[in-house]
Amino acid sequence: MKLTVPRQDLADAVAWATRVAGGRAQLPALTGVLLEAADGRLVMRATDLEVTAEVGVDARIEAPGTALLAARLLAQLVARLPDGDVTLADDGERVRIECGRAKFRVRRIPAEDFPTPPALTAEAIEGSVKAHAFSRLVTQVGRAAAAGEDARAVLTGVNLEAADGRLTAAATDTYRLAARSVAFERAVEGAAIVPARALAEVDKAIAAGGGADVTVVLDAGQAQFRVGERTLTTRLVEGPFPNYRSLLPDASEVTVVVERAPLAEALQRAQVVASAAANTPVQLSFSEGGLELAVQNTEAGDASEQLPAEVEGGPLEIAFNPRYLQDGLEAAGTERIRFELRDGLRAAVIRPVAPEGEDADDLTYLLMPMRVS
Repeated sequence: MKLTVPRQDLADAVAWATRVAGGRAQLPALTGVLLEAADGRLVMRATDLEVTAEVGVDARIEAPGTALLAARLLAQLVARLPDGDVTLADDGERVRIECGRAKFRVRRIPAEDFPTPPALTAEAIEGSVKAHAFSRLVTQVGRAAAAGEDARAVLTGVNLEAADGRLTAAATDTYRLAARSVAFERAVEGAAIVPARALAEVDKAIAAGGGADVTVVLDAGQAQFRVGERTLTTRLVEGPFPNYRSLLPDASEVTVVVERAPLAEALQRAQVVASAAANTPVQLSFSEGGLELAVQNTEAGDASEQLPAEVEGGPLEIAFNPRYLQDGLEAAGTERIRFELRDGLRAAVIRPVAPEGEDADDLTYLLMPMRVS
């Protein structure tokens, strides 16, 4: 193998692909990034058996070949090379890497055990989503997925459903639920639970400017996402996803429209007091005069702040986990948001409010209240 490639192209590709490599995997091949040079292309692939990342860049190939190199070492090395063209050449047990006056010889990892994901089946469904819309979908919904080793597997994923020309994403950790849909360009139908961390990597590929569209492929046991030259393949989470639609309220007694940024800033200030003790809620009081946000903490003290709001119905008091409430405000993203409430003991819904003449995202962020003694 011998090839030459611009350093920046190589660095960007290696940095993204190696994010999924297993840093301390028992199988040495999983700690590496596989380089395959042929037909004017350098293709790099890394995997931790759950998620596989693949990316290709144009290169001047003098001799085709394959090499498996330590992912972390290669990423750190390439990131620090001077600007210019990088030459990689097979040198027996090592690969020579040269850029300007910098020269390295990196030991190869035996590539025989490097796994490849199973091929897509003929039954796989495929559609396309605008990249910016998919990125927003992932960041709005993925935050509601459960995290941590103790979480139920299905709750660590995002449920994707394709139907009627729409792709709907939903995630829940049982304390909050986020759901939203975007246009799916092909009228295919299917469903899959995709690990939230895999979708986060797709979002990073979009941020790298990989392309205008994301191709989404849902298959038996796996899903694939293609963004420009980047492809991410992931195993699906097994098990039934909760019937989240049955949790959505069909009516509300109180609706509140409030400026999002001032509320988020007040909430951040209140969290300084709330964070002094675990599980300290923030209490919202809605009345004709507006909104009061308050925190009481026996260790740190208390805080309160008044905000203007458009309140219909009420009065009503309800308490939330402040971090989950903050996530809901960030997910909405619009200048104004709307609370839809029944009472202080049942789930509240947060929705974005679009400026006049524009359409709002169909985001639903459902948040369970906390009981206050």
